[in-house]
Amino acid sequence: LVRKYNDTMNNIVPREYDGKYIRYHGMNPEINMRDYQRNVDARILYGGNTLIGHVVGSGKTFEIVAAIQESKYLGICHKAMICVPNHLLMQWASDYLRLYPAANILVVTAKDFEKERRRKFCARIATGEYDAVIIGHSQLAKIPMSKKWEEEYIQSEIDEIIDGIAEAKERNDEHWSIKRMEGMRKNLEARLERLNTIPRDNVLDFEELGVDMLVVDESQEFKNL
Repeated sequence: LVRKYNDTMNNIVPREYDGKYIRYHGMNPEINMRDYQRNVDARILYGGNTLIGHVVGSGKTFEIVAAIQESKYLGICHKAMICVPNHLLMQWASDYLRLYPAANILVVTAKDFEKERRRKFCARIATGEYDAVIIGHSQLAKIPMSKKWEEEYIQSEIDEIIDGIAEAKERNDEHWSIKRMEGMRKNLEARLERLNTIPRDNVLDFEELGVDMLVVDESQEFKNL
C-alpha cells in the first residue's frame, strides 16, 4: 500500500537548484566554476540557510565567495561575515582575492581584537562598506549579542521547556525526564538573572555591525553547544 501510494499519489519533491544560468560579476576569468558549484551557489542565493557538506578539496571556499559576491550584486545582502578557524584567516583572504581580485574585504586578526583595540575595530566593521569581513572563530566569540536579544532568547528557551514539562506530565512520562527538564529550566533562569550582573565590554553589539549574511566555516565546531 505504501509503495502504491508513493507511486501514484505522493507529489512532494525536494527542490533542486540549477546554477547554469548564473553569470558571475567580477570573477577572475581564468577560473571556471564546476556545475555542482554553480548549483550550490543557486541554493545559497535562493534557498535560505544552506549547509555545504562537500568533502575536503571540492571547492567550498570558492562556492562561498562566489555566493557572497553574487548576493551583493543582486542586493540580497550588503555585508557578509565569514567566520573561519583562526589559522585559516590569511588563506581565506588569499582565495577570496584570487577569485574576485577587486573585492573589498576586511580581515580581522587576533591582534586587532586585543581588548584595547576591540571597540575601535568593531566600529570599523560597522562603518566600512565591505563586501565581506573575514574573522576567526575566537574573535567572533568576543562580539556580544545585545542584552535585549539574549534576554528574549533565554526566555523563549524557558517557555519551551515549561511547555515540554506540561506535555510530559499529561503523558505521564518517566519522572527522570521531567526532573531533567526542571533542572534545565533552573539553569536557564539562573543564566537570565546573571545577565544583569555580568559586566559587558564596551563594544558594539553584533546586531550593530550591519552584517546581514553569516558564513561559518568548519561549522561542526559549534554543534551540540
